[in-house]
Amino acid sequence: MTKNTKALLISVGLLNFISQANSLELANTTYSKTLLSIGAGQAAMTFCDFDADGNQDILIANYSDNNMVVLRGDGKGKVSELRRISVGENPTGIATADINGDGKVDVAIANHETSYVTLLFGDGDGNFQKLSGSQFELDISPHPHEVKLVDLDGDNKTDLIVDSRDDDGVRFYKGADNGGFVLPGKVVQSGGDPYRGFAIGDINNDGSPDLVTPNLTNVGVLLNTGNTALQFSLSKIAHSDSPFTVELADLNGDNNRDLIVASNNRLVAIYPGNGKGDFDTRNKIEIGLNIGAKQIAIGDINGDGIQDAILTNWAGELIAIMGSTSKIETILFHHPKISNPWGVLLADMNGDGHDDFIVADGRSNSAILYLSAIN
Repeated sequence: MTKNTKALLISVGLLNFISQANSLELANTTYSKTLLSIGAGQAAMTFCDFDADGNQDILIANYSDNNMVVLRGDGKGKVSELRRISVGENPTGIATADINGDGKVDVAIANHETSYVTLLFGDGDGNFQKLSGSQFELDISPHPHEVKLVDLDGDNKTDLIVDSRDDDGVRFYKGADNGGFVLPGKVVQSGGDPYRGFAIGDINNDGSPDLVTPNLTNVGVLLNTGNTALQFSLSKIAHSDSPFTVELADLNGDNNRDLIVASNNRLVAIYPGNGKGDFDTRNKIEIGLNIGAKQIAIGDINGDGIQDAILTNWAGELIAIMGSTSKIETILFHHPKISNPWGVLLADMNGDGHDDFIVADGRSNSAILYLSAIN
């Protein structure tokens, strides 16, 4: 075990309850709070720079409204709504990448309780259009929940990855030359039935993206062999507390990704990674919380160059996990306008080196933009 891995295991700070005023103090950073009206339902959100101006923009897909809100960032922390776009039925997942190779940001939406995902093609100015094949019919079962866009097989084309619970894995749709994806999809076994929030990242530092999936009673760890045949080496981490979502983050600054597992019950677990594809199950950190963890966002809250995380909880809490080379601290806070936190994102919206974040409510049209003060 490396020195930094040991540091990750030393201590978890006590939960600190933050008072709710016009600002929030989090890890020696002051955040102002702006209430946004987005759309109804459990929001799926992502940051991107859709107009290539160097500023972070926001896309929010709303489950009940069946639309996507397009918000342009000005680089100083303000966002303005450009338009709302129909994105098909019951959007639950969202991902962005250049699908068709024109240098512009495109979008994939997972449509819950349907047989398809929706593909939207960007024009570089915040317009996203449905083209031929935009309602991309899938061969998964029972229906999509989460979607990712990444070059998984190393051929320099964007691929589509969607959960397929009845296949006990995910399905991989190879990127095609025409900007679409190849059918049928290839099943990648994950050792269980992944539901929401599977994560992609290089776990063993070989340059190829790997996967981790939250299954019913375990977490699947799928190491990419790096060949175009798309073969994975599967191992499983027993985790009986019903994993709901997972993320990968280097929480201790050792350049190895650690694994965060959030349960839909009352537990968050952190498994230190060794950079070789393994996670330390004997020395995991466990953090208790109220019932109903939903999403995890990764970023750098305090600007120290070490990744942090924020986790939403249906019971009303938000938990910040502060990465460090010496001691991991957790900070608990909430907002009275967000009774059931669901969606969460971290990104630097105002260029001050501290990541800002947005939290969306699961039962209303409200979201809160937390903007760090520029020193």
